[in-house]
Amino acid sequence: MSGLPTYYAQQMLNLHTRFGLSENARSLLRAHDDWKLGRISQDELGRIIKTSANMRQAIIDTITKVNNIMKKKPEEQKMCLDIIQACAEMLTALEKPAEIKGFPLMKLPVEIRRMVYGWYINAKIAKRAGAVAHPRILPKAPGCHCPQFVASTPPGHQFDLALARTDKKVRDEFLEYFYQAFRFHFTCGCELTRRFLNNDSMRQNLRNVKIHWSGTKSDEAFLLLARCPKLKELEVVVSKGTSLYLSKRETEMRRYFGAPKPAGRLPDSLGMDELLLIRGIERLTVSHTPLKVAARRAEEERASLDGLLQARLKLPRTGL
Repeated sequence: MSGLPTYYAQQMLNLHTRFGLSENARSLLRAHDDWKLGRISQDELGRIIKTSANMRQAIIDTITKVNNIMKKKPEEQKMCLDIIQACAEMLTALEKPAEIKGFPLMKLPVEIRRMVYGWYINAKIAKRAGAVAHPRILPKAPGCHCPQFVASTPPGHQFDLALARTDKKVRDEFLEYFYQAFRFHFTCGCELTRRFLNNDSMRQNLRNVKIHWSGTKSDEAFLLLARCPKLKELEVVVSKGTSLYLSKRETEMRRYFGAPKPAGRLPDSLGMDELLLIRGIERLTVSHTPLKVAARRAEEERASLDGLLQARLKLPRTGL
């Protein structure tokens, strides 16, 4: 705290009347006193001065007037210097840039915060295409040679999630909302495996997944899906390429029993055993891949797989 006399102490000494200070000058000295006593911030003091040219002129006029009084009446020097110092501090507040403070988002109720996240994402999407959110198709992993899965619906719009690079609490909560709000398409098991191993937040929060069952890492991919605690909706897309790679069990059996006929059965495909470990799915679909991506399997195979998965994957999740 400064040793300056307070505004009310100056009034008791009748300084304002004796020095002939204007009403604007008196208002400014009162605001300066409030700042010194912690009633207002320096930014607020600066705003009071910035909003009026008359207030700014009152500071200059007061300094000039009090300086002249000090020359004429040396006995008033101490009081005059106190007022001049107050005016100098007000000019400092005027010149100081206002502090930019972030909005206290985390103080809002969680329901409102989730609404804010939804508006943020939809605004990003609207900037790109003026459309509602579509399922997101994630790009292929480097070095992956699986066929690119093309959805029948438009691909998800790619946009920069700058909000995920802010405060850790905001980032975690926003990503949780983001991964739960969208349906994510994976072109193959390779892509899902790469994404999950590099992004545990995605694995922990995804609710809706569509995956083309193909690639050399289908078994790893389905094991990771089995460890998704919030996964509720799953669509498995099959094609002739699904059985291109064999399960470890089938590879071992063929060493001793040879290849079965017909070859390329779905039960022998890499990932079948791991797929059957998934639990807690509420909505399950097995579909064919688009013809322009890969050759389709027989409808009988798709229907049989659908029946098997409906019986197994909808069982309660017992633990991860």
